Amino acid sequence: MATEAGTRRRDLSGRRCMRLALRAAVAALIAVMAGCGAAKSVSHGPMQTPHQVMVVRDDSNGKTVHVTVGEHVKLILSSDYWRVHGSSSKAVLAQIGRTRLLPRPKSCPKIPGLGCVPFETTFTAMAKGTAVITASRQTCGEALACQPPQEHFRLTVVVG
Repeated sequence: MATEAGTRRRDLSGRRCMRLALRAAVAALIAVMAGCGAAKSVSHGPMQTPHQVMVVRDDSNGKTVHVTVGEHVKLILSSDYWRVHGSSSKAVLAQIGRTRLLPRPKSCPKIPGLGCVPFETTFTAMAKGTAVITASRQTCGEALACQPPQEHFRLTVVVG
């Protein structure tokens, strides 16, 4: 009698495991099928493409670049001594978020005051027109004053 009850319990627990596994498989199949249905949804309108990003660096100082509406302009300056003043026309070229420091390059020793940590500031072309991104600095190295041509950064952005 005790043996028969033990066998019955094992059969019931085996059936429970089997039912639980079957339910899990059915639930997974439903989730996969629902995902497939969602993937086939129809878009009503122009296909969205990722925004283009134009990267400009220190060597773009004094130059003009051309972008289209919606395009991003990522300004990367090689020294954290620079102070970005932003766009001359936020209606044409708007700064997105704050300026942020980038990882310290291996060539930049971990000594405070060297000013060799790069940073980036991102802008988005909002409307057709022209805007100027400016930045300035007074120091070009530890206790080294900048010469006049090194003090200012100016990039003209034409949005077409």
